[in-house]
Amino acid sequence: MKKAVVIIIIVVLIVGIAVSLGFFLKKRSTGAVEIQSEMVIRRDISQIVTAFGRINPEVEINISTKVIGQIEKIYITEGDTVAKGDSLVRLERTRYVASLNSARASLRSAMAQVDRVQLNLNQAKDAYRKAQSMFEKGLLSEDALEKSKVQVDLLEAELASTRDGVERAQAMLDEAQDNLDQTIMLAPVAGIIVKLYAEAGENVITGTTNVPGSTIMTLAQLEVMEAVVSVDEADVVDLQIGQEAKIEVDAFPDTFLVGTVVKIANQATLQNVGGQETVANFEVKIAVVEPFERIRPGMSCSAEIEVSKADSVVAVPIQAVVLARPALGEKTEEAQATEKSGAFAKPKEAVFIIEDGIARQKIVETGIADDRYIEIKDGLAGGEKVVIGRYKALRELKDGDKVKESDPERGKGGFDVRVN
Repeated sequence: MKKAVVIIIIVVLIVGIAVSLGFFLKKRSTGAVEIQSEMVIRRDISQIVTAFGRINPEVEINISTKVIGQIEKIYITEGDTVAKGDSLVRLERTRYVASLNSARASLRSAMAQVDRVQLNLNQAKDAYRKAQSMFEKGLLSEDALEKSKVQVDLLEAELASTRDGVERAQAMLDEAQDNLDQTIMLAPVAGIIVKLYAEAGENVITGTTNVPGSTIMTLAQLEVMEAVVSVDEADVVDLQIGQEAKIEVDAFPDTFLVGTVVKIANQATLQNVGGQETVANFEVKIAVVEPFERIRPGMSCSAEIEVSKADSVVAVPIQAVVLARPALGEKTEEAQATEKSGAFAKPKEAVFIIEDGIARQKIVETGIADDRYIEIKDGLAGGEKVVIGRYKALRELKDGDKVKESDPERGKGGFDVRVN
């Protein structure tokens, strides 16, 4: 058995060597590198940022209580449409009614106290005026006059204090009235009850977080929807408010919605994807211009945001662009600049065009790109035939190499050459 395995391995190695030798001899015999090419034409290019997220209502309100209590009655059910001001929930009111009555009694007592002190003050002022008259006639001592003045001052201070007490009692009454009013919860805006979290008989607490018992229901306006998507930090720098987007809801394939970027988060959301690696994404909100009536909050979606567009520009397939290569024995301009200054120089980009069966390297300046083509700002005029493959040929091709086109009539298969 072992001997048979060894024989099979030897045969495979011999076949591999023979095939490699055949390719080598073929290249030596023809002296040309087999390549694929495409004619350079003008195209419309749109640079797109793709992001994924969910459809949410632009207006979504979590209805929670401002007072603690037991739900006595719920006036609506999930899915109901409500108008602004409609009654939604009523809480048990007994203790809030009692608090209101107590606050009213406290206010009445405080106001009666003010009346009593005011009456005493008026009497003290009359007595002081009489004392002044008697003092001027020499019928009253200065000490007695001073005592009458002190009594007036004390009552004025007491009156100010009791008036403060009235204000405090009024504030307590207002608070008690507000608490009682909050036991009847009203719809703040018109919309649809998309989620109901509580039932009659349950206790609810104050708060705005997702603590159980704090949120009673969610009210949304489904006629105004938005896509909330997550954009990678490398792409978010290209986004701006007002850019157009095409949104596809996963539940409705091939149905596209038009949207506009309305908000870009200022801070990233960090997410650990394993080990030490952390991904930073930014939340982006896209307003849906004309919502599809069957979409529902929470549906998954993808968005293509157009960040840049160039019409009728010279373009080549992305794989045709390579780093510029020096001629044999030469150093690139970047390498020479680096040696002189010690600073890093950005390498230039290039493409290979075919001239009379010879590959010629052309330095180019690139612009925006879509998923297949990249704009050439400088270096090509259009009409040239550019090398686009194969990968190994592009990786090893040099200026001046002889080439042979394996597929000279591009467009019949493989890559589409239609103008967008």
